[in-house]
Amino acid sequence: MNNVIFEQVIDVIMNTVGGDIKREVLTEDFKLVGNILDSMAVTNLILALEDYFGFIFNDDELSAEAFETMKTLTELVRNKLKQ
Repeated sequence: MNNVIFEQVIDVIMNTVGGDIKREVLTEDFKLVGNILDSMAVTNLILALEDYFGFIFNDDELSAEAFETMKTLTELVRNKLKQ
């Protein structure tokens, strides 16, 4: 996994929806949904990712599975940056 993008995604999470979570627990396999993400937090995170990385997600790119873990979320961002 591209560590730079992974670390940037962590930065966005910590600044938007991280709350009291410790940065070191945000490993690739960390389950986001149910731990730090609910429907409102997902919306805030989408907007923050778009702002940070300078892109806009299309509706068809967003799925519950994409926000399941740190790895799936980072893959979503990485794929968007390739476009």
